[in-house]
Amino acid sequence: MSFIEWTEAMSVGSSTLDTHHQMIFDCLNALYPLLDVQGRDAEVHAVLNKLEDFVLVHFSEEEQAMKKAGYPDWKAHKELHDRMYEVVFKLKSDVEHGRTLHAAHLFKLVNDWLIQHIMGEDKKYVPFITDGHAAPSGVWKRGNGREF
Repeated sequence: MSFIEWTEAMSVGSSTLDTHHQMIFDCLNALYPLLDVQGRDAEVHAVLNKLEDFVLVHFSEEEQAMKKAGYPDWKAHKELHDRMYEVVFKLKSDVEHGRTLHAAHLFKLVNDWLIQHIMGEDKKYVPFITDGHAAPSGVWKRGNGREF
């Protein structure tokens, strides 16, 4: 039995981004049985390294999809990603410094971060990436005039 399962209700309308979310769930499911168990540090490190690397890839690709689709709140969404990356980095750092990662902490992280983020924040961009008519015309520009 899995710690957490991805369901169709979590779909954001992009097979690539849905697969990314599923892979994040797979990492968390691999991590869960290793928690609160002595002598599994190398396995915990390996899973956290994979999770950190994959989260960076996912965030980058999701942000690019939002920008391409013309999602107007992509910058605020990116700020959420930056904060979530810090959470993953802190988990990894805690483990690397000998602090135990407890199952209860992981459950809270998954519920507060992953599920709420997908079902709340990610769902907001769905109309933009699934319906070309929702996207505004024009190109996003930085304050200095360069494209994002």
